[in-house]
Amino acid sequence: MAREGKLVLPALAEEPSFAALIVREDVDVAPEPAQLSPLDLICGAVTVRLDARTSAARIAEIARALNAPS
Repeated sequence: MAREGKLVLPALAEEPSFAALIVREDVDVAPEPAQLSPLDLICGAVTVRLDARTSAARIAEIARALNAPS
């Protein structure tokens, strides 16, 4: 059959099975930390202190700018 361009696959023994989804509302959520520490980017003699909630994209932009040739 392969020479005729037909793909031969083994038959599945049974239908795929899925796990049941159980939703719980009584799970405790970890509390937010009371105070977040600032983030320091250090490049040579330059230190940039950022708020801990600064996005990863913004941190990457600043890091690229610090490493850009002058």
